[in-house]
Amino acid sequence: MGATKNPLSQNKQSLVTRAKFLKAFLVRISFVRISSTTDRLPSPPLRLLLVRSIANNGAEGLDTIRAENIGGRYSASLSDGPSIIVKEPSETEICSYRGQTSSRPDTRVVNERSRSCPVARSTLKKPPGPPYSLFVHNLPDILPDFWAASRRLQKQYGPLVRLKFLGRKVYLLSDPELLSIILQEKDKRLPKQELGSEGIFLADGDSWAFSRRVLQTVFTGKAVSNFIPAFHRLGLEFLNEIEKEYKENRVVKLIRLSEKCMMEVICEIGLGIPSGLTELKREFKETFEWLSEEGIKRQTQLPLFKKIPTARNVKYAKMLEIMDRILGEIMSQPLTDDRTDLIALMARAIDPETGRKLTSREVKDQIFTILVAGHKTSALLLAWAIFEISQNPHVEKRIKAEMKKVLNLDGISMKAPDYHQLKELQYMDLVIKEVLRLHPPAQSGFRGLHETTVINDEWILDPCNIFYSVYDTHRNSKYWPEPEVFDPDRFLPENVAKHHPTQYIPFGGYSRTCLGNVFAITEVKIDLCLLYQKFDPRVSATHPIVEGNDMLFPPTDIPMNFTKRKQLLGQPRKEGEPDTPLMSSPFISIDKEETEEKVYTNKRRTVSQTARLMGMKEEMKTGMFHILYGSNTGTSKEFAYSTARKASELNIQYSVSSLDEYYDKYLASGQEVEDSHMMLIITSTWNGHPPDNAKKFKNWMMDCQKAGKRDAAKHMNFSVFGVGNSQWNITYLAFPKLVEDMLPSLGATQLSSYEPGDEDLDLQTKFEALQDILWYFFAIELGLLPGVDHKTLVKPARSHLDFIVVEGPKEQNEEGGQYAITEVRELQTEGSGRSTVHVEMALPADVKYEAGDHLEITAWNHPHLVDQMCKSLGYDSNTWLKAVSKSNLPIPSWCPLGPVRLGQILSRELDINGVITRPVIQAITEALSDQHPYKAKLQRYGGKTQEALEAYEKEIVKNGINVVELLSQLPDVKIPLGVLLGVLPTLKKRSYSISSSPKRDGSKLTLSVGQVFFTTATGREHSGVASVYLGRLQVGSKIECHVVTSPMRYPADHMTPVICVCNGTGLAPFRGFLQEREHIQQQHGTIGQLHLFFGCRSRKEDFIYAEELLDYEARGLVKLHVAFSRDQGEKVYVQNKMRQEEELIADILMKQNGRFYVCGDARTMAKDVQEELRRMIAKFSGSTAEEAKTKFVEMVQEERVVLDVWG
Repeated sequence: MGATKNPLSQNKQSLVTRAKFLKAFLVRISFVRISSTTDRLPSPPLRLLLVRSIANNGAEGLDTIRAENIGGRYSASLSDGPSIIVKEPSETEICSYRGQTSSRPDTRVVNERSRSCPVARSTLKKPPGPPYSLFVHNLPDILPDFWAASRRLQKQYGPLVRLKFLGRKVYLLSDPELLSIILQEKDKRLPKQELGSEGIFLADGDSWAFSRRVLQTVFTGKAVSNFIPAFHRLGLEFLNEIEKEYKENRVVKLIRLSEKCMMEVICEIGLGIPSGLTELKREFKETFEWLSEEGIKRQTQLPLFKKIPTARNVKYAKMLEIMDRILGEIMSQPLTDDRTDLIALMARAIDPETGRKLTSREVKDQIFTILVAGHKTSALLLAWAIFEISQNPHVEKRIKAEMKKVLNLDGISMKAPDYHQLKELQYMDLVIKEVLRLHPPAQSGFRGLHETTVINDEWILDPCNIFYSVYDTHRNSKYWPEPEVFDPDRFLPENVAKHHPTQYIPFGGYSRTCLGNVFAITEVKIDLCLLYQKFDPRVSATHPIVEGNDMLFPPTDIPMNFTKRKQLLGQPRKEGEPDTPLMSSPFISIDKEETEEKVYTNKRRTVSQTARLMGMKEEMKTGMFHILYGSNTGTSKEFAYSTARKASELNIQYSVSSLDEYYDKYLASGQEVEDSHMMLIITSTWNGHPPDNAKKFKNWMMDCQKAGKRDAAKHMNFSVFGVGNSQWNITYLAFPKLVEDMLPSLGATQLSSYEPGDEDLDLQTKFEALQDILWYFFAIELGLLPGVDHKTLVKPARSHLDFIVVEGPKEQNEEGGQYAITEVRELQTEGSGRSTVHVEMALPADVKYEAGDHLEITAWNHPHLVDQMCKSLGYDSNTWLKAVSKSNLPIPSWCPLGPVRLGQILSRELDINGVITRPVIQAITEALSDQHPYKAKLQRYGGKTQEALEAYEKEIVKNGINVVELLSQLPDVKIPLGVLLGVLPTLKKRSYSISSSPKRDGSKLTLSVGQVFFTTATGREHSGVASVYLGRLQVGSKIECHVVTSPMRYPADHMTPVICVCNGTGLAPFRGFLQEREHIQQQHGTIGQLHLFFGCRSRKEDFIYAEELLDYEARGLVKLHVAFSRDQGEKVYVQNKMRQEEELIADILMKQNGRFYVCGDARTMAKDVQEELRRMIAKFSGSTAEEAKTKFVEMVQEERVVLDVWG
């Protein structure tokens, strides 16, 4: 066929023919380009030239077009036409051929293919994938967890998987070889989010190229080096925050704290917010955090959904406006030469190609995009680095050695690396790279393909979105031997030379590589250098780490213990001084996808640790495991005996005693203890002091310290578990912390970092976790439990009791106690709907007390509840029983050695009213047959997976389910008495503030008790054990109780001015104070002022002791400031009344050296009062909020502020 000289001027048929030719040829060149792996590839502009050249020489013979690469020039010919040879065109030639002036060539490639091209379309195939339905497509295959589904699908279908959902074609990818091809393709960005729409991560084409050129001048190594002093200062603040949080909570939530500190980096280095703009800084933090979280969620939403005016979308738009205003205010600050923050650098930066600067709008977009991308990712990098180093002692040792050498550490002062020293920290670089491999901050990425693309001459991809998993790419066993092992040596130069270009892409790949990586790594290296000079971080032994499926932000935190070093890194340790706690390396990690927990232990230990373990192993073969407790209410003692039961099951030699009993046996004589003792100390605090049965032990520690006996405790290898309630925030766990701090200074070896157990949160769960670690230490580290498997180790201790039915005695004496009730009356009015009772009792002749003391009550369960429990167990409450021990453990102290009625045990000894504990659930579960319909559900509550813990919290704790309710659902099950009674918790003593003074009548005392009634979600009426017990007492009844000393004491100097703050029954100790003042006034005539801030709901309903109080006020004994929260439209609380009298309070407390007392609920009133008082201290002393908090603590320690609060 002949060629036409001007095909564009021919008839319509010719134009159609030419169009077919163009399509076929474009597709052919596209496939040659993609499938070629060795030749220099034709560029898109060159394709255009080839097409035009051949088309101008004839458009027929379409089936035999050939394209060849000949020495960098390209030959294309038709079957019956001349060959055309062209070279790679210049930009000017491209534009002239196209008749355009734009520098952007047209690179569109159509999606058809000639049947005779080099790789025939018939030989290509779509990537495999699951079939999809008409309407929901593949949504069922990827929900609820996209990335978990991605891994599963790639295992099933291969490295490239085809999906369709939400109207989009999507491919999943995690193979470095395929990823390399995709990342080199020109991409389109997925639909842009509203935030920073022209930021560098979301921009396209010219906009992206311009932004990248400008920002490259901002993030050079030299530019980042200018931030080092600021990184140093902010890093020290990070250490202060760690120390502060660890002192308060004995555990640090590392990711949350890292994010908090990275926010300070954003404000100072990113935005340069002046120190005076504190309110603007606060507003920015709140808005930024909300927008960044919401912006991430919106990435997965369809554009239509974002435009619907829902409350969430409306708020999002409003928050965007607020952020725009905030950034505008920040950018309005003078752009002085001394400003080195990112905003200033961006505003000054010039594009080296065009000479143009960023506009204000572009600066806003860029800064916000960078901050969103860098905030959480930098925080995660720091957190995971600390985590991995703490789990690998050999790595930590090498890092410290490198730091000592490079930074020339002297152990006297903190040192931060300078620019040159940072480069010398080469091993730390390897460590950070390995952290980024295992925990890439951005664990996934996406590419949008414009063109139909062929991969490896095998698969054809239409224009689509490709999601790739950096996380899975970094753990691909084909490229990473033993991918789960933390091994920084993978990144030694000789190993990196063997890497595939895209097997490691933590900051993206090719043209889209993150520019801020130098910034982030510099910051993290400085933080690590500072941190390891001062602390030895260890993963908390009793806080499970649960890794979720979210690819960017883990759903849970990394709980860490931060042991402060005895001296800064650099100074040699003293001979024999421990490196780190021995039991801090193991940790429990529970995988949601596993039905059984996985416990990991780190075998890599230091030489000194290994030596200590070997010595301990030999000693424990014949030695004794000492389980010690300090307990007033019985919780710590109960935990001690639970541990003893498990030790007995595992055939471990043990002894159980109080701390004072241990002192009497081993320490009182003053003789050196020759044998080594492994000890678990479980203890609480009583108003900041040791429990009654631990006072001798505490005094011994203090005396040894004063006498300089640095080896008095060298025989002790100990762990401490603290029992307390965080609502007592000032004295929370004071004594357990003291034990942990003092014993090592006396030569003791600490086996594990101290762990807090909070009765207000997760006390039982934490104790179970500590026990698991303890038994693993015995089994794995000491090797003392041969043949014991994992399931046996983590299984809770069974009851060692059995009960047999016996004949009861003819005479019964079940009298309650020595305190006789003389009066019980209601204090609230009939219409209040609540109850507060006034209880008066006669004291035994030998009992003394002071105003402000507590009365500790031994309460009984409600008779109705006891009857229900007996019925569920299949016994009458008058059945007589005798306890028998099935092991070498003694009969517990709560159970009489002789015959005892079942009703008496359930009424007086065991807690059947509180929420059922997990060990009780597990005991009941074991008693059920495998076929029982409730067994699987109960196993779900009693297991140790995260799912089990969450189910127990949600369905048992929040609904207040007790053992009586649970057993009522199992009427057909006969549970042996010993199995159940042996694991039920004992009834705890309850403390109440005494509401009288012995100065009025030393033979009596009174209590003011708010009775607790509530209905659970299950519809059952619940009541407080002790409060309702006291309310149902009759005159003449006798109860068991005893007086407990309290720090709530009226000042010895009766002229000292006093402020008392309370609500409800918190009035009790202050009623005693007023009776005390009445007596003082009668004795001395004059007395200092007392202001009582008292909170009630209504004057007519719960203004308890109203007549008394008004009479005292009339006689000048008190000035009342009563807040009735519901007697007016706007609620008023005691803290509001305090603010109205802030000058008076500040004068009394800060100028007159007065006293400030608080009594009430720690969760609400007491917490708000403390915050208000700290605010006043700051205002009237001219101090910062942090300084005011320190002064407040000092006042508490000096007993100028006294807190008597309950949880």
